Amino acid sequence: MALQFVFPKLALSGEEINEPELLVFGLLMLGVGLIQLAVYLATIVAFLMWLYRSYENLPSFEVRTSNIQYSSGWAVGSFFVPFVNLVVPYRAVKELWSKSVPKAAEMFSEPGPPVFFPLWWATWLISNFADYIYFRLSWRGELDPDLDATLGVLTGMLEIVAAILAIMVIREIASQQEKSASLIPRELGSPGLPPPPSFGAA
Repeated sequence: MALQFVFPKLALSGEEINEPELLVFGLLMLGVGLIQLAVYLATIVAFLMWLYRSYENLPSFEVRTSNIQYSSGWAVGSFFVPFVNLVVPYRAVKELWSKSVPKAAEMFSEPGPPVFFPLWWATWLISNFADYIYFRLSWRGELDPDLDATLGVLTGMLEIVAAILAIMVIREIASQQEKSASLIPRELGSPGLPPPPSFGAA
């Protein structure tokens, strides 16, 4: 029985996998990969839903719509536009933070975000580029097993760092929005703050 979709290198060479141990290992790796993909997609959806709802809160903090550069829809949609997604999503998240700061509308200039904001975005971009390059090289069979495993570990570590920094960004923005919401007169009611997205372990 051939399991070429699990072992791309063997698939390229036309070899078949007949040993039961390799077959079980291949099925196990396939299952782990599918779980990782499901968690990754769920995480992206949760993050984008949170980003959209957080942007929708800004008018409740006395931030004029005319002073908001990015709409909630564009803040989310910019992640899917090639080349635009290298810059605009970060600018949108940075704007979200600055507009969420209490009494931001009364400030003469927008405050700068914490230092881990640009670090998060840089790590996110690097991890995506590294994943793409690693996938291409691994699929073509251009890496020896040791180097393949090492690069796999390194890309995984980059993803973990990017995820940790993303959680820090989310908590910081949520904290600023909670402070701004607490200043809204009770009779006006406070906006329903979106709960931080939950991230499963990949």
